[in-house]
Amino acid sequence: MAGFEFGLEAFLADPGVGGRVGLVSNATGIDRNGTHVAYRLAGHPRLRLTRLFSPEHGFWSDAPDGEAVGHAVHPRLGAPIVSLYGERKIPSPADLADLDLLVYDIQDVGVRFYTYISTLRNVIDAAAPLGLPVHVLDRPNPVGGFEVEGPALTAGFASFVGHLPVPLRYGLTPGELAAWYASTLPNPGPIKVWPCAGYTRGAIFANLGIPWVKPSPSMATPATALFYPGTCLFEGLNASEGRGSDAPFQILGAPWVDPDRWLASLRPTLPGNVTVRPVEFRPTFAKFTGEACRGIRLDTGSGHLDGAVGVGLRVIQALMRSHPGKVEFPGRPNLDRPFFDLLAGNSWVREGLLADLDAGQLEERARAECQAFRRDRERFFLYR
Repeated sequence: MAGFEFGLEAFLADPGVGGRVGLVSNATGIDRNGTHVAYRLAGHPRLRLTRLFSPEHGFWSDAPDGEAVGHAVHPRLGAPIVSLYGERKIPSPADLADLDLLVYDIQDVGVRFYTYISTLRNVIDAAAPLGLPVHVLDRPNPVGGFEVEGPALTAGFASFVGHLPVPLRYGLTPGELAAWYASTLPNPGPIKVWPCAGYTRGAIFANLGIPWVKPSPSMATPATALFYPGTCLFEGLNASEGRGSDAPFQILGAPWVDPDRWLASLRPTLPGNVTVRPVEFRPTFAKFTGEACRGIRLDTGSGHLDGAVGVGLRVIQALMRSHPGKVEFPGRPNLDRPFFDLLAGNSWVREGLLADLDAGQLEERARAECQAFRRDRERFFLYR
């Protein structure tokens, strides 16, 4: 897209910007030429980069899913890196005491359980009582800014993979989401969003002329992000979501899967812009490491995938119908409910699948749950 620029550029060009900075970022925080925001801040005449903060997967976005990350020091800049995915997930007052502003610059994927927005919330919450300004340098939403998909987050199901009370796919950029969240707080601190230039809600990431840097080890391409809102629910099953394969969240399966049976049940339910074929794979990490798995691969030629959550539900339902009694919803240590429920943000999706309710019924309930949010979010649109 001609003329596109990240919010970073407007922030750096503003003559009023200055002071001691804490930067919340990771490997995705680059400009269109590949220079990281940390170096841009460190070289700025009115800013002093004082401290770095990293979310899940660490500052270089290479730590495995769910693995605690320790504190570190940036090898070139010498700045301390405070991990917000280790011994704590929220900055302490001491972490923020010597700062004049916090800058958040991370490429997100627009889905509730992708934990960078949980870190965004924690940063806003930590800064508010100190009156510390938070500057959000905006970035595109690679799954689009129009589509909103439920379900909503049910009370009692909040967790770090469901930390903000928004639908699974919320249709906002990080900056818009920050402004929305600040509006829900009784005493919000100062929030400043720096919009992208030359960006529209319907923009396709591949057309923006900017590099894709993996936000996490398994978010391999923009196409991965398109399927992620629905197929990440496989993390809560005893089947692989494709981590450790050539196409995470597009390749799905397990050693016990019969792809032909699965495909026969699934194909009639998929939208026309989604193709599916049988695959064999051997994950190099995560579930079934080193084991021969069989399953399916989903693809699309579209730049946006409407109904991605629905696609995930239909894929799960077809697997359950074609493999009776094989699909399970296991728990995890220290959880009092199946992990699937934390991803979905409720128990009714799992219960509906187990009761063999049609996926269309589940989608309709999810759609109804997010109607109010779909309307309310428009007050925070920065792009049309």
